[in-house]
Amino acid sequence: MKTNTGLVDYARSQLEKPYWYGTFGNTASKSLLNAKRKQYPSHYGDKRLEKYKSQYGERVHDCVGLIKGYLWSENPVSKPKYDESQDVSANGMLKKCTEKGKISTMPEMPGILVFKKGHVGIYVGNKRVIEARGFNYGVVETSLGKRGWTDWGKCPWISYPAEGNYFMTCAHDEVSIVDALKSIGEKSSFDIRKKIAAANGMPDYSGSEKENVKLLSLLRTGMLIKP
Repeated sequence: MKTNTGLVDYARSQLEKPYWYGTFGNTASKSLLNAKRKQYPSHYGDKRLEKYKSQYGERVHDCVGLIKGYLWSENPVSKPKYDESQDVSANGMLKKCTEKGKISTMPEMPGILVFKKGHVGIYVGNKRVIEARGFNYGVVETSLGKRGWTDWGKCPWISYPAEGNYFMTCAHDEVSIVDALKSIGEKSSFDIRKKIAAANGMPDYSGSEKENVKLLSLLRTGMLIKP
């Protein structure tokens, strides 16, 4: 099942990757460039060719393609499988969202999509957005309040938990999940952490360092789901 937290993880894995218009997690290559030049000549002008060629071998997306890349791929490095039923533009994606509203009413939930005319980004928590911003930028993380987003929506092809089902964010300098939970007024016993871990996809939680680091990372970014 595709989830809001999975979308955020996918978007984070693509940070600093190039932007190619009309792509959705494809691997940049000479054949892809030639195909896209024929399909979208205005986006693939001669002045950009050398930069495009230098990006061969990279995973590439456009803005809505960053979402499609997650929907159509088994993992952040696998080849996407095209799905015509989900092939929409940024504006088309907003139309498909059955839960949506003006940006001032956006719920505090990672994985919410944010929109402005012709463009879409992915809200990742802490007032931050990951977006495939354009040819000159690639996939970048930006401030929610500084990019002119006008609307929000829940992607219709992924699942979202009930609103308010996340722990509040802890400070980024916390180094222990136990102390981090205490810092936001939550209990942190092993049994409590085991329940939290199960709610976040770790049903066999043993209290290992790797598991605790993952829980702490989720808590720092506002993505730790309450059991």
